[in-house]
Amino acid sequence: MAAQPILHPDESHLVGAASLECPPELIRGHEDRLLTLILPIIERGNLILDMSKVAAIDAAGIGLLVFLRQYAERAGSSLVLMNPSHRLVEVLALVHLDHILLQN
Repeated sequence: MAAQPILHPDESHLVGAASLECPPELIRGHEDRLLTLILPIIERGNLILDMSKVAAIDAAGIGLLVFLRQYAERAGSSLVLMNPSHRLVEVLALVHLDHILLQN
């Protein structure tokens, strides 16, 4: 099944975008590996992160998503979070970041 955005981003942002599946745990201690993988991709262009498998997220994971969003903006790229899991939506809503991170 194809990844569906929670909001419908402008299709022009997705042309030629790389796509990755986010790991199930966005928690302290897992940030470095993900950053090492994602930063070079964002430097080259747009990135779609499939968030459907995210089962655990803590403050470090939230900070990582905020950092990646800002990094993409500074690089002139787009970061789109697709298929956010129920847990991810719940946590981001709790800290009032759902409208920032779960949209284009």
